[in-house]
Amino acid sequence: MSNAPKVFIVGESGTTGLRLHDRLSERKDIELLHLPEEKRKDIETIKEFAKEADLMFLCLPDAASKEIVEAVKGIDIKILDTSTAHRTADDWVYGFPELSKEQKEAISKADKVAVPGCHASGVIAILYPLVHAGILPINYPLHCISLTGYSGGGKKMIGEYDKGGNTGLLAPRQYGLSQNHKHLPEIMKVCHLCEKPLFSPIVDDFYEGMQVTIGFHTHFLQLPCGLPGEIEADDFQMILKKHYAGAKLIKVSPLSLDETNGLFLSANENAGKDSMTINVAGNDDRVLVISSFDNLGKGASGAAIQCMNIMLGMPEETGLVL
Repeated sequence: MSNAPKVFIVGESGTTGLRLHDRLSERKDIELLHLPEEKRKDIETIKEFAKEADLMFLCLPDAASKEIVEAVKGIDIKILDTSTAHRTADDWVYGFPELSKEQKEAISKADKVAVPGCHASGVIAILYPLVHAGILPINYPLHCISLTGYSGGGKKMIGEYDKGGNTGLLAPRQYGLSQNHKHLPEIMKVCHLCEKPLFSPIVDDFYEGMQVTIGFHTHFLQLPCGLPGEIEADDFQMILKKHYAGAKLIKVSPLSLDETNGLFLSANENAGKDSMTINVAGNDDRVLVISSFDNLGKGASGAAIQCMNIMLGMPEETGLVL
């Protein structure tokens, strides 16, 4: 009998669940269990699987995730929830190991981990190191722009784009105009912000990929002890490189501030991968920091598998496409 950890997915037919299945079904170091199709929403069946398994993924709407978490109380099972339901809960660990060594350690010991939202992942990857380094005030008036592929909208949106015939889908579409996007609470909590950012999510006519851009006027930033003179683009590069030194899934590109309008950064350059690339651009007065990744990779399933690996004591990049 195999001693490999047993894992299963609740919500295997959704976009996140399907990507998880594709990644995990190829692995020999875990045993992937499958809920019977006719019982995939049956709470008692899920409880029985939880008793047999070591870890389960929840790829469900918030209410359904909460219902299952309540139902399996008292069962010795590790849980990775990809919904919004538990990302700001004090008794759950936030699944972004690159925040710090302490965060990665907390994930390794956790029984309940909340996987970050896709937009939130790109925003937090930029903001957290700057706040932690002391150059970004927690009340800075931020405006975060996030361009995503339509797979992030789930089955209904994917069906609309795949069907075609609607010219309104052929151009970028901004949404979340009320400034109440569901990823804002986790961004606020994780980055210790006291001022809500303006947040502009945009969906466009490509399947997967995401690019988050945040701009900074450097003369409004504060100078921490140890940085001589005024804050410049080099300081952003230095802080981000230092913070992500040794990170397996997040890389900071070399700094290039060449005066050109011929450079393009594609929002789907990391499509199909589980990694993230961060670029610093602009000039010393106005700096742009851009995170590029796959909304289904580091923005969802890739991040979930990374956390699973850490929780099960495996190298965090195991089974991921970098």
